[in-house]
Amino acid sequence: MHIFNFLESTIVTVIAAENLPGKLIGQKKVFTPKGTGKQGDLQIPWLEEQIAEKIRQNQNHLTFAVTNLTNPVRPEQSVTVMVDPYQALQELIILGGGHIAVPLVKIGRLLGYRVTVIDDRPEFVSTERFGDADRTICCDFDDLEKVLVLGPGSSVIIVTRGHKHDLDCLRKVIKYPLAYLGMIGSRRKVELARQKLIEENFAEEVINRVHMPLGLDIGAQTPAEIAVSIAAEMIKERRGGSAQSLKTGCSKATDKNTACELPTATDRQALQEAIAAAHENTPAALATIIKTSGSTPRKAGARMLVYGDGRTLGTIGGGLGESEVSRTALEVIDKTTPRLHKISMNADLAAKDGMVCGGMMEVFIEPANTYNQIINGGETYA
Repeated sequence: MHIFNFLESTIVTVIAAENLPGKLIGQKKVFTPKGTGKQGDLQIPWLEEQIAEKIRQNQNHLTFAVTNLTNPVRPEQSVTVMVDPYQALQELIILGGGHIAVPLVKIGRLLGYRVTVIDDRPEFVSTERFGDADRTICCDFDDLEKVLVLGPGSSVIIVTRGHKHDLDCLRKVIKYPLAYLGMIGSRRKVELARQKLIEENFAEEVINRVHMPLGLDIGAQTPAEIAVSIAAEMIKERRGGSAQSLKTGCSKATDKNTACELPTATDRQALQEAIAAAHENTPAALATIIKTSGSTPRKAGARMLVYGDGRTLGTIGGGLGESEVSRTALEVIDKTTPRLHKISMNADLAAKDGMVCGGMMEVFIEPANTYNQIINGGETYA
């Protein structure tokens, strides 16, 4: 409903700074792969150069991140920024409405995807069968490109009723820059598919990006187990995990304090409404989780918009912590100054909010009017 469209861009916000003059906290800049003009200005060349490089390095995963950057000439100067890729809502597209699709729809919704199921048989895309799906489409698989808009936010699972349909679907979607593409099949059928695509002059590099057979090897046999296996591989690709057992340790170290989550539709709406509030001069503040440790209901990247009249949009987990942030957000609105707010919960307080043990959240709370810096124009990093 609003004119602000930052799709395929990255919004960068300064949340902390050391040994730098001026009011840098809350300053923003938008980086886009393509574009002209200007959209925000951090006015520090070394900082903008390092941010652009970070974004280029992160183009495959496009995840929310908080990172600390240092002036290479004057190491005492450092800036912490919130890097927020504003991508299209992540969509899970399941081609084939068979027995694996049923549990996969439920898991996809739990993971925050907008889920679409497509089949050429009406009874396999019925509301009764897929009440949890956001969309069901009955059409010939030859018409996929007429009914879908595919891109970096799309994950496609090919599980039709036959190998021919699987291969026909793969031919149509393999050319798009997808977040994930997987096709079911025995190893023999997969090898036949590979050879067929090579004969049809598909580049081997493109073919190798397809997960076939799809899923992680967890010994899955039932439809629900296979759906878990597929979802696990999608998570692995997005997060970069090792897929090794946590009991035996993993080869790749991870920092649990940097855990972030897939933005929900409400998270994206909170950001859009914050930008609208800035444009319309409506008193509001946007709270964004930037770091967590221990047990917290939501992770970095989750958002909540608080209006001056007390209304809220979105959630950072509910309970006492959210109430505390809401009160602080009202103070931020009054003083028009961004603030970093920490919430620490001991085991007793955490139990009241339904968590297993205590945790900590750091939340950056900023007046919505800071988004006036980036409403017009654009900046390229390509």
